[in-house]
Amino acid sequence: MSTDKFFADDEGVLATYEFDYDKAYDFEYQLSKNQTLAIMAIIPYCWPCLPFSCCLVSSDMFQKDVDDKIRAQHLAITQDGIKYVVDRHKTGCRLDCQDQGKVSKTVPFDKITDCDIEEPAGSSGPCCCLVKNTLTLVNVDTASGNRGGPGEGESGHELSLKGLIDPHGFKKAVWSMKRGEGIPGGASMPVTSSPVMARDVEMEVTSSYFGKSKSAAPASNSDLAPLMMEQNNLLKEQNSILNKILKK
Repeated sequence: MSTDKFFADDEGVLATYEFDYDKAYDFEYQLSKNQTLAIMAIIPYCWPCLPFSCCLVSSDMFQKDVDDKIRAQHLAITQDGIKYVVDRHKTGCRLDCQDQGKVSKTVPFDKITDCDIEEPAGSSGPCCCLVKNTLTLVNVDTASGNRGGPGEGESGHELSLKGLIDPHGFKKAVWSMKRGEGIPGGASMPVTSSPVMARDVEMEVTSSYFGKSKSAAPASNSDLAPLMMEQNNLLKEQNSILNKILKK
C-alpha cells in the first residue's frame, strides 16, 4: 500500500506510485557532486575557486537542494491518464525568491504509444569519477511527444520517471488502463473514501431509476420483485398484441 498522501484529496485518482527517495538521493547527490567538481577542475580559470566548490558540494544547503528536488516528485494514475507532479521546492541558496514552482503534467492513455523500462547498468558522470547507475528508468512515449533527443538537451521521451519503487507494476497498470481493463488488483490505492462514494453512486442511480429522491434508500429485493413481475406482464401483453397483428 502506498504511503504517499499527496493525491489524497484529488478527484479521479485510481492509484499512486512511490519513488525510492533515499536511493534516488544517494545517486543524484553523488552524481551532482562529481559533475560540479569535475567542471571546476577542468577549467583553469576556476582552479582558485576549487576549494570553495569542495565546501559547497559538502554543504547542508547543496544536499538539501538535491533532496528537496527528489522528494517533490509524485506520480499517480487517474481516470484521464498518467499524472506526474513536481511540487514546489527550494533551489540555489534556498531563498524564497529562488523557489521552484509546482509543475504538473498529465499524459492521456489514448496518446501513449510506448511505456518501457530501462534497468540500471553501467555508470554515469565524468569519466574520472563515474557513479554506478542504480535507478530503474521508466520512459513513456506519445505520438506527438518530445523527440528532441539527448543531444539537444532533451530526454527524447514524453515522460521519464527515474527511481520508482515498483516500475513493473506501474507499466502493467498503464497498459491495463490503455486497454480499458482498469487498474490491476496489486496497484497502490490512495487513501480516500471510495467505498462511501461507491454507495452514494449506487443510491443515486437506484433512486433515479425508480423515480425516488436522491436521499431515498436503495431498493431491497422485496421492493424489486413486484416491479419485475409487472415488467414481465407488460412484456407478455406486448407479445400477445404482436402475435395477433401477425395472424391478421
